Amino acid sequence: MNIVVHADNTGYAPKHERFHAIDDDSYDWAPDQRKASTIGYGATATEAILDWIEIAYDDGEITNDEARELMRIYGVKRGMWHWAYQDSAQSNR
Repeated sequence: MNIVVHADNTGYAPKHERFHAIDDDSYDWAPDQRKASTIGYGATATEAILDWIEIAYDDGEITNDEARELMRIYGVKRGMWHWAYQDSAQSNR
């Protein structure tokens, strides 16, 4: 998994969607791509990565452990998303 963030510098994207994050290993940029890939959007690169992680987690594409590992790799602070830690606490009951 290789999350890549791109900025839309055209001025057409809304401010809250200026950056988009994709998994560069699975997104082929082809208009005829059969599987819709996960795309995260945000006002900053970090927000776009967080959006991508949340969507991929909610869709079952990544596990809770993978979400936490991606947050560590991309320097996301622990308190930014509570769901990644609530699930592990509930599963330890």
